[in-house]
Amino acid sequence: MTDAAPRLTPRWRDLLEFRPYDRDHWAALRVALAIAIPMVVLWAIGRSDLALYAVFGAFTSVYGRNFPHFSRLRLQAIAGSVQFASLAVGGLIALSPARHLIVTVVAAVWAGACSLLADRVRWVPPGPMFQVFALAAVASGATTLHELGAGLLAGASSIACALLIGFAGRVLWRKGPGLLHNPYTQPIVIPPPTGGVVQRAVAYAVGAAVAGVIPLLIGIGHPYWAVVAAIAALSVPSGYHRVLRATQRFVGTMIGLGLGAALLAFHPAGLWAILLVVLLQAAAELFVVRNYSLAMIFLTPLVLVIGEMAGPQPVGELAWQRGVETFIGVAVAVVIVLVLEWRGRRDAERSAQ
Repeated sequence: MTDAAPRLTPRWRDLLEFRPYDRDHWAALRVALAIAIPMVVLWAIGRSDLALYAVFGAFTSVYGRNFPHFSRLRLQAIAGSVQFASLAVGGLIALSPARHLIVTVVAAVWAGACSLLADRVRWVPPGPMFQVFALAAVASGATTLHELGAGLLAGASSIACALLIGFAGRVLWRKGPGLLHNPYTQPIVIPPPTGGVVQRAVAYAVGAAVAGVIPLLIGIGHPYWAVVAAIAALSVPSGYHRVLRATQRFVGTMIGLGLGAALLAFHPAGLWAILLVVLLQAAAELFVVRNYSLAMIFLTPLVLVIGEMAGPQPVGELAWQRGVETFIGVAVAVVIVLVLEWRGRRDAERSAQ
């Protein structure tokens, strides 16, 4: 194997490898609380229809998982602001009868723009996945100005809740230093992104556009599932790790669909559905850094349960759409990786001449 032709095919042991444990339970707890609190409030006031906005707002809590508290607050405030903007843009698109056509173009542009911002700010986890996911998911369903306003209020409240939870540990450590050990005292230094910032943004934009168009052309619902799958696979640095991430996402999704179908067979609703969403998201966050395949096994039924909360749908059809669109998204990502690797080798050969 030469440097000019690096290996791209992942190995089975890479799919099954677990990274070392690193206080992951704290990150899982924060995310679980950030989702649980706004969803329970919405259930209590009879507005569970706004759960989608609340969940995407709560995703603010995934940023800066092991950062010191002030660094995490800064990072989450930036990511949360962009997350709110994503909800707002998606909601405006949802007002249009042509939303299914508009969202593909806007999501592609948004992916590229958020990628540039992510590299500038160096937020962790990297990439524009959560922002594009929020925009495209909200844009996929029709809405009214009144509903959009209520949804944005729910999203903003959820983001504020996530920020408070992310910083609450600072108060606990200060009030009980002898009782609790503060693991978040070492400064976190995020290295600057490697070269190709513009190339990375273009890859995200092209991936989002192509992955979004294919489901539209073949008439499959939820095209944003393909878009998110493509962006997730491209959110890691090297060609090999991108192919590995694509493989992990597909394998984990296929297994997760079985778990999701089993859970949806019980038609969870109300507090039971909220409990499922919280537990599944906590489990996904617990393993997402250690083993992405396992995290997807929990994340896939989470998405299905949230979809069920928005409105009952045939489980078989929902699972089939999720599986096909995940395959489309990761396939698009792998093709982009192959093109980028080919261009890299060609440029290297030209430079050597």
